[in-house]
Amino acid sequence: MAETAIKTAVVGHANAGKTSLMRTLLRDVRFGSVSNHPGTTRHVEGGALMVNGEPIIDLYDTPGLEDSMGLLEVLEEIRPGQPLDGIERLRYFLGHLDAYPLYQQEAKVIRQLLHSDLFFYVIDCREPILGKYRDEIKVLAFAAKPVIPILNFVAAGSAQTAVWRGHLARQGLHAAVEFDTVVFSFEGEKRLYQKVQSLLEERYDQVQRLIDDRQQRAQMSWQAGTRCIAELLVDVGAYRLEAPSEQVDMQQELDLLQKTARKAEARCAKSLLQ
Repeated sequence: MAETAIKTAVVGHANAGKTSLMRTLLRDVRFGSVSNHPGTTRHVEGGALMVNGEPIIDLYDTPGLEDSMGLLEVLEEIRPGQPLDGIERLRYFLGHLDAYPLYQQEAKVIRQLLHSDLFFYVIDCREPILGKYRDEIKVLAFAAKPVIPILNFVAAGSAQTAVWRGHLARQGLHAAVEFDTVVFSFEGEKRLYQKVQSLLEERYDQVQRLIDDRQQRAQMSWQAGTRCIAELLVDVGAYRLEAPSEQVDMQQELDLLQKTARKAEARCAKSLLQ
């Protein structure tokens, strides 16, 4: 019997880099829409991390939690007449959405939380720790699911990585991982999957297949990249300019030679990026 994919919700505040994370993990630059404007993702969109045609992790990109402070207040004020735990509060909220017309986008996030095995909580660690972020963490805790905080934009000079790690630790979130979606590192991606293994031990072997596959693909990409650069150096080093006569405009010929080398360099760069 084939194993079911690990359903993982990618959540966080608007513009934290959720869609960029999806693109990076899926290796798909066309996934979703990326913009500096808040609320670009308006619906839940999904993709799968596959190994030999088998989905290992199903990722679900969710809208940004734009009003986590108001949402938390609504959830805490629910009084249906009997004590409710976090999950029951979220279900009550979804069952009475007509009473909360301002939180339709947040409802999409909560619905996905309840149907997921795990959350990736994406944080723009260039941002200070504001009240809205504290309330986001409280809302996520209501769902009682494992959470991996992903500290994004850690390569930026304004990143407050240590501050965020300290705050997350005080909230009991010790599985944070640094994974910059702009300055990519395979080791960062590998640590992310290893965090999944530590939180979902029963899925350890399943995730290990994904790690091994990504490791192999990363090595193949490295080898292909070094081969591409080596071929560029050999080709450009072998270029020769033969002047047909003494009357030739040498500067014009040199410019042509340089243009040829630049075209070869551009082709190599495009190949490397692909």
